[in-house]
Amino acid sequence: MRPELEVGHMIWGWRLCRRAFLERAGRMTGATMILGGGDAPLHAARLLAPDQTAAIISAKVLDAETRKVIPCTVAIRTSKGEILTGHPSFAGGFRSLGQFEKAVPPGETTLTVSRGFDDIAVEQKLKMAPGERKELTLELKRRAGLRRQGWVCGDNHDHMIHGEKEVTVDFAYVAMAGSAAGLDYVSLAQEWNLTSPTPAKLEEVCDKVSTKDFKLTWNMEAPKNYWRGDVSHCLGHGWTLAMQGYTVEGRDAIAELRKLSAHDYETAKTPTPNFESHALIHSLGGIVSYTHPTREWWGKWGGKGGYPVEENKFISNLAQELPFDTLVGPTYDTLDVLMRPEEKEVNQKAQKLWFMLLNHGYRIPATASTDSCFDRPGGGDPGRVRVYTRVEGPSGLSEIAGAMKRGRNFVSSGPLILFTIDQYQIGDVIPIESPQKLLAHLSAWAGGELGERLTKLELIRNGEVLRSFDVAEGQTAARIDVELHEKDTAWYVARCWGSSEHRVAITNPIYFQGSNYQAPAPVQAQVTGIVKDRETGAPLEGNYEVFERVGLTPVTKSRRHFRNGPFGISVPGTARIRVNAEGYIPEERSIFVDHAPLLNFILGLHSEQLIDWTTFEKVKTLLADVRFEFALTRQV
Repeated sequence: MRPELEVGHMIWGWRLCRRAFLERAGRMTGATMILGGGDAPLHAARLLAPDQTAAIISAKVLDAETRKVIPCTVAIRTSKGEILTGHPSFAGGFRSLGQFEKAVPPGETTLTVSRGFDDIAVEQKLKMAPGERKELTLELKRRAGLRRQGWVCGDNHDHMIHGEKEVTVDFAYVAMAGSAAGLDYVSLAQEWNLTSPTPAKLEEVCDKVSTKDFKLTWNMEAPKNYWRGDVSHCLGHGWTLAMQGYTVEGRDAIAELRKLSAHDYETAKTPTPNFESHALIHSLGGIVSYTHPTREWWGKWGGKGGYPVEENKFISNLAQELPFDTLVGPTYDTLDVLMRPEEKEVNQKAQKLWFMLLNHGYRIPATASTDSCFDRPGGGDPGRVRVYTRVEGPSGLSEIAGAMKRGRNFVSSGPLILFTIDQYQIGDVIPIESPQKLLAHLSAWAGGELGERLTKLELIRNGEVLRSFDVAEGQTAARIDVELHEKDTAWYVARCWGSSEHRVAITNPIYFQGSNYQAPAPVQAQVTGIVKDRETGAPLEGNYEVFERVGLTPVTKSRRHFRNGPFGISVPGTARIRVNAEGYIPEERSIFVDHAPLLNFILGLHSEQLIDWTTFEKVKTLLADVRFEFALTRQV
């Protein structure tokens, strides 16, 4: 197999990222190569002959255990301090399938090869003479070997085309980026570099670039919902996993979910609540997560969709609908508690939100994702944070999603951590018949990046640090056993820290469950309705239908008769009510959309309110008194 050619950097010529591009190229026209493969063409930079004084590094990267060539990330720092790059979407070096040649300036050169969190990066310092060629074989050793124990890691929130459109990538490059980062799978959200994308087309192109060791799949950042296009009113963003591409009736899931979401500036779009998208995703066999639930900032916005330009606008990526969706369901499956490492406050608040939900009995599994955007310069960096999921047996997307929903996860921005209590694993429930005396085991490893080490391990009970252990300077692995004496319903998670506050891993809980535990019941809405003639105000007789929507499809739950105008009912918070009277045009109301006190409260939430339980109590209060007036118009 011929190694890929990667020649130069800046004045040293053009950059070509990998052999697969060469293999897929149909032909070269002059000095420009057009790269095909089912997706839109990607144009390589102009090919220049390397300078006569250039030195050449030719390298092969192997898995130390299997001796197989493996994809990896390569950073070459030249004698001038420059890092050679291979694609504008990635600033940290270049991705490789495991064999590469690179032309470099003569002088002191540092070569670093890495592959995610569970492979120990290697570094070599080289002194390159003009015209010299060095051939290297490098080995990457596993830190913990989690894949052999059934752990798979992925990133479910990555964009091929987010909106900036400053950089173009194809599916093969995204697959290589994920594999080179040590991920087992990447879910690639809209938009895509395809003409008229459909689920069938996406399956085909993703399968074409997947391997037995890496799966590229497609998903949707859905729901992604701004109320009437106003960026201050974000109901929330989500991601999906293992969702089928078509409904049982054959409708395209992409088209259906696009109808249900409103992006910023989409002023005229009919608003729909997130839980109706959640119901559609579940009907398609997928799971759905709220992502970056506490992200907000202030900045310039406006000038489209009828919105004036504001220099200091409240801009929300918040999950404003999450308190409602939690209480009436929960209608979603997991919650991202870790985003990019530099989002310190966002991550801290997301973790507080998660701990608060756990303390109120909501066993929502924690996940993590990057929101990586390949169409931004330097933005195509999947897996900077990732979710590890333990799967027993086959590790297809459906199996991963099922295990993730059961809480078999830990999340990380670098370190690795495993946690058991006796024979119980992450996500398990330990029944308490009498006071329990068990042994908790915490095992942790530093991430694979150069210089990474462990600094601290923590055992957390019900959101409070129960035990904290400092790790000796320079250590990259640690194991701690803690004897537990538990007699109450409680939850425990383990957390470890790497060389900085940005490097952290945290597990999902192991639960102790006493006879006093009861999962929170979905909160019902108490509705008072009055039905009258619009012109005369006379009370009417008829029936009302309670239904819920799976996407845009109504599913009837009950029908009842009413007399003389008023009625009172208790219904799910996700319900809509349609009133019918003979000779009149029917009308419907949504508990969420049309109960103004509730909707206005939700749309005004900021991150501090999301991590305050009084917000959830306020939603309960608003659901306890829902009043609708149905003024029906006579049919002509």
